[in-house]
Amino acid sequence: MGKKCLIIYASLTGNTEKVAFRFKSTFERNGWECDSFKIRKKAEDILNPPFKLNDYDFLCVGSGIRVHLPYNEILNVLRRFRLGIDPRIALRNRDETIPYIKGPLPERPPPWEDPSIINHHRKIVLGPDSKKAVVFTTYSGYEFGPKEAEPSMQLLALEIEHLSFKCIGQFCCPGRFLHHPTPRTYHGDIQDRPNERDLLKAEMFIEEKLEEITDRISR
Repeated sequence: MGKKCLIIYASLTGNTEKVAFRFKSTFERNGWECDSFKIRKKAEDILNPPFKLNDYDFLCVGSGIRVHLPYNEILNVLRRFRLGIDPRIALRNRDETIPYIKGPLPERPPPWEDPSIINHHRKIVLGPDSKKAVVFTTYSGYEFGPKEAEPSMQLLALEIEHLSFKCIGQFCCPGRFLHHPTPRTYHGDIQDRPNERDLLKAEMFIEEKLEEITDRISR
């Protein structure tokens, strides 16, 4: 296995970005070449991202959470890679769009008439030699704590496995949402989260995953 990693993430408050930066420094300390890219609500980030997933051996995908789901910009860039087309074409079949992409929508037939889209639907089998990935989120979790992060992590894991990266781990930690104290919530006041303890856990998480990979290769 090569040692080139890509970290892509969406972060509005800076919480998820802190985790992404700690992931990056951990990979680099372990001898990996690591690129990171913040996905923004901009057409060029979605339609023409400045990286190719096939160039990397390990993928980390992260997002903050809105209404229990990842930010749509990170989902849209993953779908752009999965479908190989403007993701608005797929969303159009659900009467949805991407408001920050203003350009005209390419004319394409419905997916049931388009061979290039039909060919994307195939059985996917991921094995021990598949490229590896992890997903990560930051959440407020006011009512139920880490349980509120589970839908986002599961959805991100599903999206990256569609891209033939095997998800070998999920990481989440609390992140500040409101600017006033929240003592009655699940984690209590989280104005300083993610704090250094959270980031050390993020570091240990990556260290453990790299050890798993090394152990498998050495057998």
